[in-house]
Amino acid sequence: MKLGGGEGIVCRHANACLTCPMFVTAPEFLPQHREQRQQLLQIVSAAEARGQARAVETNRQVLGNLEKIITGLESDPGQAEATADAS
Repeated sequence: MKLGGGEGIVCRHANACLTCPMFVTAPEFLPQHREQRQQLLQIVSAAEARGQARAVETNRQVLGNLEKIITGLESDPGQAEATADAS
């Protein structure tokens, strides 16, 4: 996932932010979150097809957190931010 305000910096820890309870995002990042959701759905599907249970479990957790983020940002367009709330 890219970091920063369009600087194009790529984090070497894929999806780590999406499982961190301190992660905060904003509505302007909804397109990136939606794209990440599609990528995660493909990853889960491929992992299921290969019988990779641990990869499925891990990515489903991240996908659940991402769904909460997207839903939170979509449900209140005036909301300034949303968190991963990995609890």
